[in-house]
Amino acid sequence: MRRHVAVLILLTCVALIQTPVVAEAQPRATETRIGTPIHNVALDDVAFGNGPNGSPVIYVVPQTSSSAWFHVVDVRTGKTIRSLPLRNAAGARDIAVAPDRSVYVATFPNGRLYRYTPSNGRMHDLGKPSRASSTLLGLAIGEDGTAYVGSYPTGRLYSWRAGRGYRDYGQLSADSVYTRSIQLWRSIALVGTGTQRAHLFAVNVRTGFKREIPLPPLYAGENEVAGVTVRGDRAYVRMAQSKTLLVYDLAKEDWIDAAGSSMGAEVSPIAPGSKTAEVYHVAGGSLKAFSPVTLKTRPIHGMDGMFSSKGFAWLRMPGKEFPGLSLVMADYLGRLWIYNRTTGATSMRFALIPGAPVEIRSLGFGPSGTIWMGGFGSGGLASYDPATVRLRQVQRGTVGQADEILTSDGELWLGTYPGGNVLRYDPAKPFVWTRNPGTAFALGAWRQDRPVAMTRASGRIVVGTVPHYGQLSGAITVHDPITGATYVDRGVSGTRSVVSLVSDGQWVYGSTSKWGGLGITPPASAGTIFAYDPVTRTKLWEVAPYPRLPAITELAAAPDGTLWGLTRGRLFQFDPRSLKVVREVRVPDRSWANVDHIWSEAQQLAVASDGTVYACVRGKLFRVRPGATGATKVGPAAAFLLADDKTIYLTRGANLYRLDLH
Repeated sequence: MRRHVAVLILLTCVALIQTPVVAEAQPRATETRIGTPIHNVALDDVAFGNGPNGSPVIYVVPQTSSSAWFHVVDVRTGKTIRSLPLRNAAGARDIAVAPDRSVYVATFPNGRLYRYTPSNGRMHDLGKPSRASSTLLGLAIGEDGTAYVGSYPTGRLYSWRAGRGYRDYGQLSADSVYTRSIQLWRSIALVGTGTQRAHLFAVNVRTGFKREIPLPPLYAGENEVAGVTVRGDRAYVRMAQSKTLLVYDLAKEDWIDAAGSSMGAEVSPIAPGSKTAEVYHVAGGSLKAFSPVTLKTRPIHGMDGMFSSKGFAWLRMPGKEFPGLSLVMADYLGRLWIYNRTTGATSMRFALIPGAPVEIRSLGFGPSGTIWMGGFGSGGLASYDPATVRLRQVQRGTVGQADEILTSDGELWLGTYPGGNVLRYDPAKPFVWTRNPGTAFALGAWRQDRPVAMTRASGRIVVGTVPHYGQLSGAITVHDPITGATYVDRGVSGTRSVVSLVSDGQWVYGSTSKWGGLGITPPASAGTIFAYDPVTRTKLWEVAPYPRLPAITELAAAPDGTLWGLTRGRLFQFDPRSLKVVREVRVPDRSWANVDHIWSEAQQLAVASDGTVYACVRGKLFRVRPGATGATKVGPAAAFLLADDKTIYLTRGANLYRLDLH
């Protein structure tokens, strides 16, 4: 981190005027639903099985912003043959098939385990392993039908068996709140965990005894084991940070080698008839074959343009070019990739999986008044043109979760998660993924993961970030669009994350949260406001307007040169000249006592040209007029954009609305 000068920390800001909640009558308004801009087929995992007539099927649960659906898809035709609801689940991190052909589904954010029985087409809710579990993941099924599953944020290993219910094996490591992956080998559960540090554990499922398998020294400093696959007596272990695929000999209890980079939930089953135990995985956008015997990797031609693998199986497929068994892989977009080892024939087709609406995560104005929206979770990017009243979504499966959207000089800048990648996109030119938009700069090397704040000052793009899982200390990044130079100042506000940024054209004003990445307890500290010079990369001052509140979630610039901020239960006006809060308006409150993080959530604060302040709080849009005695509720909203003093675009879930004030 650079040394910063001229820093002043104030612990209190006084001389404020406090006003109560809701003083005016609710304004008259006309609301128009525009539509659902983003639909995705986004699969975290798939499992292969056999349908009622013996034909091969895949089981999938696309991510959604509402209640998810479990689909059974015929592999050979691509058609969905059965769909069942998973109420209050947004998706499934893992799906696994048991020896009796029943299917287990581990869901989020309701943290429940489900069991589907193909014979009668019914879905059974097996409940939660613990009240604290919000996400179940890392699913494996034993030969006796026992299901083993991990959880977030408990970092624990559980099992479920019919007639016995759940067994808790405990948290495997105090510095890990994610139990990412589980695979069984004999009576051992191999469990990959991580948040602050990566771990691989061997747990005896009978006795509960656990031991850690030390990772190779080169990878011991990584933060997470992302995936484990057991093939024969070898475990394929994928590291989250470096994406390296490591190979471990379970019988000899020794690491064999690294198979290079890899993307995906697993590697394939061993190729039938292979004398060298060859397996397949996705690396560099294409299919690769790797032998743990020869330690050689070979490319598979004709299988380019692949995303990360979500499941493999060796199946009999129709067509003369696919004799015997072919390798079938499903990816994140619901595409089925087919490769035949005998003929070398390849194919790709889309499974006919119903797309799911995606919650709108971010909003921003683009060139010519176009509104751009980024999707939550499965990502996606869409636009709405008020002149033509047209919604358009760019190519599915390209742009990930855009936490922030900024327009500068006719271009869009998209801060995407995971990996802290900032994309540069000219919407006037054809959409060509990886080129337009392309990555302008990536912040993963500085362990930054979520670009939640962006602004433009002194001709530069300035980005504020939340660090990676298990990490503290967010960053300010300054990027020069002309030269391409990028400078990262990590820890500009100590261990805090930088969650909101605004600019007066020259200086940048930021706000912070004490919480860093998920899975690490931050030190007690107050949320702050600071000023930053993007040319000299110097922090000018920093204050804590509310010493007992750990986050200032939003900032907005007012026409009179003041700032407005949002924190728990308070909407406040801050003077950057006196460094004091000069006005405060109470807004609906909620406790932050038991939350695991508070950052910034989409666009939730703005000041109109006449000085009227708008803020989203707890799912409702409020406004404060100049000189008003309190906040007035406008209506329900999750995020919004001000088009002018009378027109507001707002979101609720996956839907975009226009609100015309009268």
